[in-house]
Amino acid sequence: MKNIRIITISEGAAGMKSQIHGLANFINPNFQNFDIEIKALFKNFPIQLIPSNELVYKNLDEIKINDKTIIISCGKKSVKASIILKKKFFPFVFNIHIQNPKTHFNMFDMIVYPKHDKINKSNAIPTLLALHNIKFKEGIRDQNKINFIIGGSSKYFKFGDATIQKIHEEILFLSNNYLVKIIPSRRTPIKFIKNLKKMNLKNVSIFEDQFNPTEYGNLLSEASTQIATWDSISMISEAISSGTKTLIFPFEEKKCPKRYKDFYNNILEENFISFYNRDLKAPTPDLTGYNNELKSKILNKIESNLWFKTDAPQGFNTK
Repeated sequence: MKNIRIITISEGAAGMKSQIHGLANFINPNFQNFDIEIKALFKNFPIQLIPSNELVYKNLDEIKINDKTIIISCGKKSVKASIILKKKFFPFVFNIHIQNPKTHFNMFDMIVYPKHDKINKSNAIPTLLALHNIKFKEGIRDQNKINFIIGGSSKYFKFGDATIQKIHEEILFLSNNYLVKIIPSRRTPIKFIKNLKKMNLKNVSIFEDQFNPTEYGNLLSEASTQIATWDSISMISEAISSGTKTLIFPFEEKKCPKRYKDFYNNILEENFISFYNRDLKAPTPDLTGYNNELKSKILNKIESNLWFKTDAPQGFNTK
């Protein structure tokens, strides 16, 4: 597959890019990335209502394809973009979508989705952990260092004052014995960060270069323990992938959706994580078998299905 062009497309969010670049590197590290922009009128539309029209996007016309190409997309705003490109440049495009596209499943040659989404399609491959493109370093683990990876408010979690107070208390407790690095996300409330800074704790520091994947990878490589709030499957997956013990920090338990609980149960069964406890007891995950099996499964699926047909797939309209 080294002679096949690889294009990755997404809305440009760091998490999405990490996933599409991670998959692209499985296939061919020499890929091209495009951050697509959807016009303001359509930004808040549900994916099912976004028209399959190039005019929906500001810059989709910048992508030119005239030979065999694999397009890897992630995120709801790139679903229709991938379909548009497949139609426009037929028969040169083999398209792969990461996550649940929620519509037009048959318009993708392959879907790589989280296992807990339970997509029963012949062109779909489940993954237990979210894909990523983080580079880890070996031999720099420090037993005195802990990362506390913080999410924030979302569709499912309020991340209110009680949650913030609960996390503050645990950070204070842990700082008595460890160097604690706080790693916030783009969803972490500003109030939370400001309050932490006011506390001026001796052994607590805040990572504020959130969009530096190299430094993020270094931090995950250094810490002996990762603690991640349970509102982000991608953050938890990245923490586990660092190869050291990971604990997930629950909050607002009554609001937790079933698909998240399914994810927690799956990674608990694999002995990848523990729930947070002050003794920081958790397994050290053995990911060698998982990583090798996942890469082999994905590449075999691509190779067995990689075709650039002279006839469109059933139900596929190229006009």
